[in-house]
Amino acid sequence: MMYLIIFFYLLSFVFFCLAISTFLAIPKAKMYPPKKVLKHRMALYVIIAIFCFFIAWSLRYI
Repeated sequence: MMYLIIFFYLLSFVFFCLAISTFLAIPKAKMYPPKKVLKHRMALYVIIAIFCFFIAWSLRYI
């Protein structure tokens, strides 16, 4: 069970890093990919990171 908890914490960290890198790429975007697509992608990464974090957090109490 501990491996599963660590896996979900690492997965949430990876998606959080992807969200940060996407956020930092928004000012550089001109034509492709559009800023709107980057904002949607960043929101998706943040949602997945939070979801994985809460899964790992809830597995600690099983």
